[in-house]
Amino acid sequence: MESKKFLVTGGAGFLGTHLVANLLENGNQVICMDNEFRGSFENLKNYSQDLTLVRGDITKVEDWPKNTGKIDGIFHLGAINGTKYFYSIPEQVLEVNVQGTINALEFVRTNDIEYLSFASSPEAYGIPDIFPTPESTPLIVPDLENPRWSYGGSKIIGEIFCANYAKKYGFSCSILRYNNAYGPLDESGHVIPDLIQKLLKNEEFIVEGTGQETRSFCYVEDSINATLLIKEKQSAPFDIFNVGNDVETKIIDLIKLLEKVSDKKINPIFKKKEFAGTPRRLPDITKLRKLGYSPKVSLEDGLKLTYQWHLANS
Repeated sequence: MESKKFLVTGGAGFLGTHLVANLLENGNQVICMDNEFRGSFENLKNYSQDLTLVRGDITKVEDWPKNTGKIDGIFHLGAINGTKYFYSIPEQVLEVNVQGTINALEFVRTNDIEYLSFASSPEAYGIPDIFPTPESTPLIVPDLENPRWSYGGSKIIGEIFCANYAKKYGFSCSILRYNNAYGPLDESGHVIPDLIQKLLKNEEFIVEGTGQETRSFCYVEDSINATLLIKEKQSAPFDIFNVGNDVETKIIDLIKLLEKVSDKKINPIFKKKEFAGTPRRLPDITKLRKLGYSPKVSLEDGLKLTYQWHLANS
């Protein structure tokens, strides 16, 4: 297989690290750009051949890599994610996610790059009322005064920029709305790692909500396989895909499964959510399945692998 060169922004983060590793292991060259706000280049310490690390801020044009030679595609994962940041620094979430995406698109345009994959989110659906939720669902910001929607709003804006740049400048573009990816290296700010850390630290097991809220968890290996499948199989020059698992899981059932894989008793204390997001999440992945995708890792098996990683690294 011919070696290709890819730029991955946010490549030292959770999804980014797994994507960079996969690309390298399959004989490609990778430029990994990250400012280590959440991720770390230490995550890639076992890789050196065909890997170029660029420490840079995606909002600063001067930080983007130069003299790269031909790049076959960009996977734009760089963004501020994590619920706590949506509330604590919403203006920075908007600035980084929107300006960073504009800079990524300008980089594609000025370097004559043929493909861009943009990491979006089901947060762009706001609080949907269609389940499973298809890609055609309207994108909504439910409440301008709720800082939570700084992230979903930034992804809506990013998608609009991608659609218009791709049409005007004639490159291929994929929008990937990642649904609750989890796995090793995901350390904080999301449901599964937060619950595991509470358990490992013997903290009071406080859970926001009633436990009846649902999410559709997707093991990171499946998320990355979907990402690369879309790159290879997408037929239209511009398309949008839900990426994830179409199994809906209640948070209370997730906690019971965590009890099983950890062999520890959990006594959850539920408290009312402030500025709550959607109570349900269940993506329609029909479009992705038509490309040949099928999630391989069950929640129990993925949770076991994730728990073991946290146990070894706590």
